Amino acid sequence: MNFKKTYSNYIAGINIIIFIIMLIYDPSLSTNTLIKFGAKSNFSIVDLQFFRLLTPMFLHVNFYHLLFNTIALYIIGNQVETIMGKKKFLIIYFVSGIIGSMGSFIANDYVAAGASAGIFGLMGTHVYLFLYNRVGYKKFFGNDFLILIGINIVYGLVNQNIDNAAHIFGLIGGLVVTFYIGKQISSFKINQKTVATGVIIVIVLLFGIKFNAYKYSGDYYLRKSIYEIRNSDFESAYHLIIEGLQKHPDDEELLELFNLFIATKN
Repeated sequence: MNFKKTYSNYIAGINIIIFIIMLIYDPSLSTNTLIKFGAKSNFSIVDLQFFRLLTPMFLHVNFYHLLFNTIALYIIGNQVETIMGKKKFLIIYFVSGIIGSMGSFIANDYVAAGASAGIFGLMGTHVYLFLYNRVGYKKFFGNDFLILIGINIVYGLVNQNIDNAAHIFGLIGGLVVTFYIGKQISSFKINQKTVATGVIIVIVLLFGIKFNAYKYSGDYYLRKSIYEIRNSDFESAYHLIIEGLQKHPDDEELLELFNLFIATKN
């Protein structure tokens, strides 16, 4: 392999370094460690830690997760960086990654990490390139790449351990970002930037709706309490559980956690 001095390879290198640091800090790579290093956790985001829409792109949950994303970033990242240029590559990768994290926040409540959303954003750029010049695209890439995108989405849908929302929103993010920074597709009868703006507005609205709904929800108190318990901050956890039960007295999971907490203290 010829490892060029590209932003794609630098990002892959940073991911590897951070993974090694995480392993040294906690060889088990526990959920709490992921959260401490900046993984997407909904209770943290509604506590205004918006940096967590970006930092998950540098974290991975195990070696194989890192390996597959590093290979994908090396292949797809360098392709897009060569075609679109370094600055546009960075914009596409990081903005689509943030949009992917927003999608993960909207669609699910569990902790998530990985460069996949940004990588799917680069796949979104491939979709744009296909729409822009189908003949030229097929000449260089054939239909294999579009089939690969479809396989990844279907695989994510049938595998519960994959954050498919982040993948789909990342793909959409990469496409709409490229709509902004790429040339107008001649076959489009409307301005592609108008379409992209509409999509972004919808995503932001969905994010805001979920943000308001999740803040002080039963799941917010439950997951934040568990996080504090695992950090041995039992006093904070107790106050969170009590506050949660005051707002959601019929929440069975909070009640179960409260009873377990009391039993453990006694």
